Amino acid sequence: MLPARRNQNQVSLRQTNKLNRQKRIVANASRLFSSIGYEKTAIELVAERSNVSPATIYNNFENKTGLLLAVLIAEGEDAQRIGERIIAQRRPNDVGIIYRLIDMYVSHPMEFMNKTCWRQALAASTASSNKKFTNEYQNVDNQLGNLLIHLMHSLYEEQIFITQVDPQSLGEIIWNNVNQMFTNFISCEEMPLEALKNALDRQTRALLGLAVRKG
Repeated sequence: MLPARRNQNQVSLRQTNKLNRQKRIVANASRLFSSIGYEKTAIELVAERSNVSPATIYNNFENKTGLLLAVLIAEGEDAQRIGERIIAQRRPNDVGIIYRLIDMYVSHPMEFMNKTCWRQALAASTASSNKKFTNEYQNVDNQLGNLLIHLMHSLYEEQIFITQVDPQSLGEIIWNNVNQMFTNFISCEEMPLEALKNALDRQTRALLGLAVRKG
């Protein structure tokens, strides 16, 4: 093997190992945040569960807030992949896909962390000085919104909506409502997930009732 090719393979292997190590750390942090809470989850405990040193976590995520934001990013990226699969499997003229996508948007986050952790995570996403992770999270959030907006454009091109509808604005309104309702949901400890889904279903149906072509 040529030296240059050997060096490239070594670099690629190191990058792969680093990425896998980061994924393992984030997965363990997510489980600990949900099971014992953010405050009780020490970096040392995450390191022990991940079979790495605490210094490795600090080098990769700076601090516990950075680690929490990394969990948010991982959840968003996973939701993006699921959303893309949902849309790829849709049939033409399928309005019901909007509801299935919204259902996934609010169900999936609760598989990663509980409400308390999500409150702390969303607060950290706006207040943290860790610009690298806050920017990455904002980018992932924008991509999730764009997935819904692009779907609205596709449905408009299939003449699902009346001609007066602006699919860009319609997608933005629905996405902003999902975000606001999810924020309300995690702010109320007593509110069950099913109540959030029912409210979003009712609100979205009312909106689409004005936009979908009749007959």
